[in-house]
Amino acid sequence: MKKRILACLLALVMLVGLLPATVLAEDVAGPKVYVDAKNGNDSTGNGTKGSPYKTVGKALENIEDNATVYLADGNYSTFAEDKSEQATYCVGKTVTFVGTGAKSVNWQIGAEVPNPALEGTEYNGDYSFDGAKSVTFKNLTLMSAEENYLGFIRINNTIVEDCTIIGRTFYWGYETSLFKNVIFNGPKTGYYPIWTYTGHETTFKGCTFNVTDGRVVNVPASEDGPQNLT
Repeated sequence: MKKRILACLLALVMLVGLLPATVLAEDVAGPKVYVDAKNGNDSTGNGTKGSPYKTVGKALENIEDNATVYLADGNYSTFAEDKSEQATYCVGKTVTFVGTGAKSVNWQIGAEVPNPALEGTEYNGDYSFDGAKSVTFKNLTLMSAEENYLGFIRINNTIVEDCTIIGRTFYWGYETSLFKNVIFNGPKTGYYPIWTYTGHETTFKGCTFNVTDGRVVNVPASEDGPQNLT
């Protein structure tokens, strides 16, 4: 009798031990927000699947930590040409953006045509996520112009997975950057598609680099580059 009771108690303990992990996994996933550039509405939408927002900026106004933003087919950006109108999103927070595929969702990093007056400075870069704890991009195309010092400025940790990156970028994670299964399509005129200009660790896993002149990843020969590059 005692053995049966002990066996039941042990089974109960094992079952209870599994429950917190399941609940925790659901909690970490965080809230879901939906954006549809073609059919959404920032005025009447509420960010649900049935009533999505039209722009990412609207979706991020009161975004919660660990949220996932789902992007329907279309073109997106959080950049404002006028710096006085540039909002900063997700400060201190973690957010994930998931598209429907690299052929159907495009995200413009910064201006399509950088301001010539700012050439040679970081001020043509995209400050949309300045101070964000972590930003992840999945299943979409990220596009940048073919000028120096472009990219997302001062995201602490950046993850890009199953994406295509077009153009030239210098700025990604200021602590870590992870590129997983990413296709880099370098500038048509040559030059590196990515400079490891920021962060302590930059990691590439299963990436493809399409370049015209053999230049793939630039690692600055100074303390500006990552201390760990894999």
